[in-house]
Amino acid sequence: MGSMGTKRQNYNKVRRLIVLIGATYTIFAQTSVSAIDFRFTPSLTFQETYSDNINLAPKGLEKGAFVTEISPGISVRGINGGRLNANFDYRMQNLFNAGGDRQAQINHQLQLDTDYQVIRNRLNVAARSSYSQANISNLRGGDNINNLDTRTNVWTAGTSVNWTPHFGQFADANVSIDFDYVGNDNAEQLANSMNLSESISLISGSDFKHITWNANFDNSTQFRDNEDNVSFQNTTATIRAWVDRRFNFFGTVGYANNSFQNLDTNTNGVFYTVGAQWKPNWYFDVEAGYGNNWHVVSNLSLSRRTHLSAGYNDRSVGLNTGGAWNASLNHSTKRSSWNFTYSEDTTTVQQILLEDTPFIFVDAGGNPLLGNDGQPIIFNASLPTLTNDVLVRRVANASVSYTTGKSSFQLGGFYEKREYQNSTADQQTVYGADASWNWQFSLRTGLLLSPSWQRITGDTVEVPTDVSVNQDRYQFIARMTRTMPLRFGRSRLLNASIEYRFVQQEADLAVNTYMENRVTASLFMNF
Repeated sequence: MGSMGTKRQNYNKVRRLIVLIGATYTIFAQTSVSAIDFRFTPSLTFQETYSDNINLAPKGLEKGAFVTEISPGISVRGINGGRLNANFDYRMQNLFNAGGDRQAQINHQLQLDTDYQVIRNRLNVAARSSYSQANISNLRGGDNINNLDTRTNVWTAGTSVNWTPHFGQFADANVSIDFDYVGNDNAEQLANSMNLSESISLISGSDFKHITWNANFDNSTQFRDNEDNVSFQNTTATIRAWVDRRFNFFGTVGYANNSFQNLDTNTNGVFYTVGAQWKPNWYFDVEAGYGNNWHVVSNLSLSRRTHLSAGYNDRSVGLNTGGAWNASLNHSTKRSSWNFTYSEDTTTVQQILLEDTPFIFVDAGGNPLLGNDGQPIIFNASLPTLTNDVLVRRVANASVSYTTGKSSFQLGGFYEKREYQNSTADQQTVYGADASWNWQFSLRTGLLLSPSWQRITGDTVEVPTDVSVNQDRYQFIARMTRTMPLRFGRSRLLNASIEYRFVQQEADLAVNTYMENRVTASLFMNF
């Protein structure tokens, strides 16, 4: 009881700090609010959807339904001479007969991002917030139209302070403090949490010619409501001795102090690495270091449009112990873009939700994916099942896009392996591919065709460990959109579209096996 009381006191202390920082940000922002150039863009969506399987039921239990949507929204953009930027998007999604229940339902979707330079190039304060709906399980699928009981509201709020002091020619510093809150309506499965992160870095200045140095301290703690806290902490210091501008020797020493329940993927203690770096020219460098944590990394720029980076590290101390790769490839031409990334990290679902963007999802190439009415793609394949586990993730994304005069093509693929550190599930693999063809065959009329496929294999937190999951999801979208300017009132733009969407999911678990055909007619207006 005493331990729980102490956790609750810490939780409340951090919450008060967030409120204090948020109030400070508001005071600073108000000092120049009169000089901010705000642009308000109201919008309104009328949409009628017919689904032949509104509840995503197995074969033989399907039920068809019409769902009506009337959703007002507003977008606000503010700028103040480069010192303050404010972006605010809100939509009130009003649905009638969602899930075929003949009831009215209201869903709120919000995203706020603001950034204010209190002291130009020295002190920066930011605030952010979001509100959206997410699937509790990544196996079920569905969106707000289906109105399944596997959906929950998720909200985040946070603020940060970044300070970049300069100590003459001796050193430069960067100090960051972040406070964030992550909440949801299903707190029994995903604990509401208060997140506190501090990051301090020091880099040697111009006083140091042949001997340079840097030091870093990173700490992140999640204060979870009625659950064990999670903490990641890492401290490092590096010294480099430069023989000339092309070659240097280095030594790194550090200390890892992480706290969470894990499956032998984390070891606390002191780590060290010694090695050398060679940079013969501007387009190539290679570095290798040996110790209880060792690594090899290289960067290659074949041209100004082609960059390749690859590295391998093997850690005995810290997060992600054992061998791990990271790599990236970026290549662009006048009409095409090629991208590949691979990374491994340790994170939590709460942190993933903080990085999520309710109003804009992106494909593997970083291109925005919006619905036919400007709304987000609701089913986010990259979001894992809501769980309090710490996750070790191995993530790969590849994409290629090509643009002609009237068409644009995109092909992408993704792979993610998740190792759950403390649950009934051991690991889960999610991978798939997607493609799209956008054809603007006239000035105001366009056609989109987009097939996609996703597979989930491995264990899951929803069922015991002796039950594995094999699940495939196929989707095809065909959408015709016409944009028309309006001449009356203050309205400026009308988007009219009709969309056909086919979804088929095949799963070992019978409840997750279904097929849905959906037709949607939509009008979206900006004012």
